[in-house]
Amino acid sequence: MKESIYKVLVIEDEVPARDLLRKFLEDWKQFEVAGIARTGSQALDLLHKENFDLLFLDINLPEKTGLQVLEEMGDKSPVIVFTTAYREHTLKAFEVGACDYLLKPYTKDRFAACMERALRHLQLKSISSSKGAGEPDPVFVFRDGGLIHRVLFSDLYYLTANGKRSVLHTKDGDFETARLLGDLEKELPKTDFLRIHRKHMVNRHIVSAAKSQAGGAYTVYLKDEDETNLPVGREFVDGVKSLFGKG
Repeated sequence: MKESIYKVLVIEDEVPARDLLRKFLEDWKQFEVAGIARTGSQALDLLHKENFDLLFLDINLPEKTGLQVLEEMGDKSPVIVFTTAYREHTLKAFEVGACDYLLKPYTKDRFAACMERALRHLQLKSISSSKGAGEPDPVFVFRDGGLIHRVLFSDLYYLTANGKRSVLHTKDGDFETARLLGDLEKELPKTDFLRIHRKHMVNRHIVSAAKSQAGGAYTVYLKDEDETNLPVGREFVDGVKSLFGKG
């Protein structure tokens, strides 16, 4: 069976940056560079004529900025990766729904991580479309130091309280944010996340097992890469049992 081919539009005014993107993309056979734009106006012309799955979009472009391109491209909804040499645009990029933000100069490894993230977004969009769902991919946004991160719910495994901060354990590693676990709990849907301890909250969908311990205590086991196991607080035992159809 032939692999899906995703159409890529590269919007970049600098020749070396365009060449580097095309070179790195050669390793990703699921993607095809189907268009090149050197200005914001050229990008809009192409976007109005064709559909693209993935955009690599520079922010500082001649004629129209990358942000203006997004504002004027209508009902198109490709996955967006911003490419720029200026870190100050990071927050705005994620606010407008960018999948990732490549800060120039970037390495091949950083590009690979970006492409894996973009591929997950595209696959989820395809699943949503096949089900007739019109909602965007569910993501959780948080700040870690000076960076803003967007994590798919499916990639957020569990959260741990660490004093007045919280640690988010994700598919791409651990991140710490200056938010209380209780505050994060209010933002995450109960259909996907469950509080199991005063210090822990888990993604319901990656709980693989629960084991009773002496004295009525419980431990839950997660199907993440580390095969994590976490204690269950007594007041949260009923919630854990409900995952397995037990009241």
